[in-house]
Amino acid sequence: MLKKAAILVASVLVVSALWFAGMEILYSRLLAFSSNVVLHFGGRESRVAVEKHDDEHVFFVDTIIEGRQARFPQRIQTLLYPTIMVIAWQVFVAFARGWKQSLRSGRWNLGLFFVFQVLFLLLLTAYHSSAIASFIYDMLMESFYVIAVVIIIIDNIRHPLLFLRSKAS
Repeated sequence: MLKKAAILVASVLVVSALWFAGMEILYSRLLAFSSNVVLHFGGRESRVAVEKHDDEHVFFVDTIIEGRQARFPQRIQTLLYPTIMVIAWQVFVAFARGWKQSLRSGRWNLGLFFVFQVLFLLLLTAYHSSAIASFIYDMLMESFYVIAVVIIIIDNIRHPLLFLRSKAS
């Protein structure tokens, strides 16, 4: 158990280091691109961009509200920091169970988390024009850590690695 905990901590440290070394901006641009693809096919005249503002990267939403062009920011940290947890979990799974298992579960875990994040950005584009969008957006605003933990717990229940005793014990 101590070995697994050490691997998990090492995974978090390595992913965090990579995250702050540039992976965050790459991931945020992937989110913005994916959101823009959905917006384009959905016919909305909105756009999500990642720009540097006051020494930090920020999502900027360009949209039309009541016939007027509007632009507003969304800080990246709230949305993206929980991604470190999910990616670190997948790295841990790779070392504890093997890369094949990690890729299999990572496809679902990271994919589901990514979909929630894209949904969040899509809701942000409709925040000022839809009461339902603003309600769901506000509900999701601080929920990404919870969503990440739930994804990890469900994955751990499906394929026990931590805190669950095996039948051999």
